[in-house]
Parts: sequence; C-alpha cells; structure tokens
Amino acid sequence: MMRVDVRLGLLLALGGLNCLKIDFPPADDPYWQCNEDHVCDADENQVACPSDCVWRDETGEGPAAAVCDAQENWTFVQACLGTCGNGQEDEDETAETCPRDFPGPGCGDGVCAPLEDPARCPTECHPGSCGDGTCELHENAAICAEDCTPGCGDGVCQADEEAACARDCLPCSSDSCVCGDMVCGTGESMMSCPQDCTEPFCGNGVVEEGEPCDDGNDVDTDACTNNCAMATCGDGIVWTGEEQCDNGPDNGLGKACNAMCEASTCGDSDVGPGETCDDGNADDTDDCVACQDASCGDGAVQAGVEQCDDGNDIDTDTCTNACEMAECGDGIVQEGVEECDDGNQVDGDGCFECLKPRRVIFVTSAVFPGNLGTINSIDLKCQMAAMDVKPENAASFKAWISSPDVWPAMRMDTTYLGMYVLVDGTPVAENGWADLTDGTLAHAVDLTEKGGNVDVAPWTNTKADGTAAGSNHCNFWTSDKGGNHGHYGSTTATDPTWTDAMGMAPCSAPFPIYCIEDP
Repeated sequence: MMRVDVRLGLLLALGGLNCLKIDFPPADDPYWQCNEDHVCDADENQVACPSDCVWRDETGEGPAAAVCDAQENWTFVQACLGTCGNGQEDEDETAETCPRDFPGPGCGDGVCAPLEDPARCPTECHPGSCGDGTCELHENAAICAEDCTPGCGDGVCQADEEAACARDCLPCSSDSCVCGDMVCGTGESMMSCPQDCTEPFCGNGVVEEGEPCDDGNDVDTDACTNNCAMATCGDGIVWTGEEQCDNGPDNGLGKACNAMCEASTCGDSDVGPGETCDDGNADDTDDCVACQDASCGDGAVQAGVEQCDDGNDIDTDTCTNACEMAECGDGIVQEGVEECDDGNQVDGDGCFECLKPRRVIFVTSAVFPGNLGTINSIDLKCQMAAMDVKPENAASFKAWISSPDVWPAMRMDTTYLGMYVLVDGTPVAENGWADLTDGTLAHAVDLTEKGGNVDVAPWTNTKADGTAAGSNHCNFWTSDKGGNHGHYGSTTATDPTWTDAMGMAPCSAPFPIYCIEDP
C-alpha cells in the first residue's frame, strides 16, 4: 500500500482514502497555503487550495496512477511522496513518478515553447485559459490543442496561425505577416518562408546567407549593427556597454580612441591628443607630470632635478622661479625675510648676509641760535650728540645743513644703498641716498639722539634733494641776530617739507639740527 499522509477530517472532505496518517495539521490550519500557480505544492490541499489541487479520474487509474501530476500531492494521491513538488530530486523520486522536480529543456524562461513538456514545466505550461481561442504564452499544443497549433511559438507566422498565435504573428501595417501570401513581411525570411522571401533581407530578425547576424531591430549600437554585421572595434560605431569610443580607421596609438576602442586617458601609457608624455603611472615626481613633460612651475617637484616647485611665477617667495629653495645669496630678495640679496657675501657693498647696512639719522635734543659756526663746527655738534647713539662711530656723523658753498649732496655718500633709521631702528629711508632724497620719507625724523619724540623745526637751508635751498643761512651760520634769517624743516613731515618747510626764522631763535651717520 502506498503511503498517504492525510487527516481524517480532511479525508472525509475529500472523499476518503484507503490508508491515512493522523499526525499532520487540520485543513483549516495556517500551515496550509495557496499560491494559485496551477501546481499543488506540498503545503497545499484540496480544501485550502482547490484551484491548484485537483483530482482527475483519468490520472487515478492505470499507469497514470503511479505518477504524481502537477495538480496532485501527498494529501490526496497515493503516488505522491511528501517531497514531490519541492523542486529537488529526492530519494525514491524519478522523472516518471514526479516530473515537476525534473525540469526539462526550456523550463524557467516563463514561456511554454512548442516542444516544452507541461508535466516537467507546470508553472509555465498550464491550461489556465485554454479554450479562449488564443494560444497564450503559457500554452502549447500539448497542454491546449484546442487553442494551439503544433508550431505556435516557433517564430514563424503560418497561414493558420494569424488569429490565434500572436507570439508568431506580429501586427502588420502594410505588409502581411502570413507565410504564403506572396509578400515577404515582418518576421519572414528565406528560411522560414521561401515562397514569400526570395532574397536575404537585413532586419527581418533571421540570419540569412551573407549575414553574420540579424536581430531584427534598428538599434545600431548593440551587438548586431543595422547592416547585419557583428559589432566590432573599428567599425566606427560605439557598441553600448562594450566600447568607450570607435572612430573607425582613425583608432590607434596616439589617437583619441585606441585600437581597443578605449578612450585616450592620461595614464594609459599612450601619448594621446593634448599629451606630451604618458608614462602610465601616477608618480608626479618623475619627468612626466599629468601627461605633460615635467617643467619648473608645474607644481610638482621633480625628484633629483628640482628642490621645490610651487607652481607660480612669484620669484620672491620661498621657492624661486628656478625651482630652487630661496636662500641668502641667490640674488633674489625673499619677501618678508630678506632686506636685500646681491648674490654675494661681500661686506661693505650695501648688502651683507641679506641685511642692508644701517645709518642713523636723528634730530638733536640740544637747540642752537643761528651762529652755528662753520660746517665742520656744526658737524662736531652732531658728533657730540652721537655719543649717546653710536659712540664707536660718532665721528662719522654729519649735519644735514647747507651754506651757499657747501651742502649735503656735495659732501655726503650719495652712493649709499643701505637704510637710514631712527635711533630706535625705525626706517626713514630703506633704499639708500636716492630714497632719502626722493621727497618722501618712510617715517618722519622725529626722534632725538636720546630717543625723545619732538615736534620742532631744525635749521637746514637744504632742499629734499640735498642741495642748498637759498640765501637764508644766518650769514653762513655765523649770525644770531634777529635781523638775519635761516631756512628750516619740520620733524613731523615725511614729504619734502621735512627739510624744506618753505619758511624762515630769525637767527636769534634756538632750533635743533638734523644729524646723519655718514662714514
């Protein structure tokens, strides 16, 4: 006796069986399912899922009784093992006793092909709509001879299929799809319908003589071109998903598209358009940087060649335009770091160790009437005051004052290139004599030799360029009489009036003098 697993209540509802087992869920238990896929699965029964689980007399007698058909399972058919329908080839099952667990050719594509076995492919071959006059995708002649001809689904629209086999007979507009009407229409070819088609036709979906392929569409960028040729690199058509580019005969080395239909890119080891080199690596320190020949100014430091490369044309920053680290003695004044750089280490030439020499300028704290004396005597007054500033070099200080026959530009060092500074180091003129005498000072000469800040009018009789200003010189700086006058400047000014205030004062007035270090 074959094993039948049923429960008594279920068996009574289904008409009873010869043998039964009473250790499984009742018919209304949630265990039982129903997915309505025309197959009686192991967890379905006739009560819970009558649409999938169907008893047929013709399958219960004779040889058919030994087969567990698609709409049968162990709950009501003796031939069905509990494992039949689980999609696996289990012990004691064969393709003859449980065909659904042994899928045949074509199973799984969702279409019931003409030669597909419904017993082995029950989910896609079933008579769900059999009798409606149309051979649906889930039907073939074996499952529904009423609707399907044996050839329906073979891709050829025969004369007796035009109405019932929509999958073979595509809708037509002007040409007929029916083989035998003497018109080579859509879907027909020399192979499928030689009576209608007498010569090859590219685009009919059939590979005919002289055609490597024919996919029947008008997409030129897929695997089969619109000329019925297999897509290949070099045909001038970019194959979607396979090629990045295809310029036909213009593919190759050094071109925008290489011989493998890959777009030229920096790093592919092929010198393409816009590139001067391509070494195939990402090393920016060799002689090829971003597919351009390495050069000073490209922003990448070339190993063994460049000390630095900041990618700019500023020669006064930390990396010079020669891609060398800025240093004292390179002849380039590094902004914010060096005051000068004459390219040598010679002292006394106006720049030493990239510092400019400094000469002090001040206004005396002492004041004097106009009888200052000779120019040399006036210089002595500066030298006495300079003992509070630079005693070691006090003798080099001279007065910034003019008489009709002697003036600063005549007797001072006009080639000096260093700095003139106040006693506290504040720059007055940063670039030598020329800067001091150009009419504009960096800072007013408002500190005395003792460091005191003053707002006074020193005796000068000197113009901004260092020459004599005129005849107001207290009679060669020998008179202290109120009837004589002297020319003066201003310690608060940075324009030419610092020395030439365009005014006169009686020689009896006590004024200070400017003193400048001038070795």
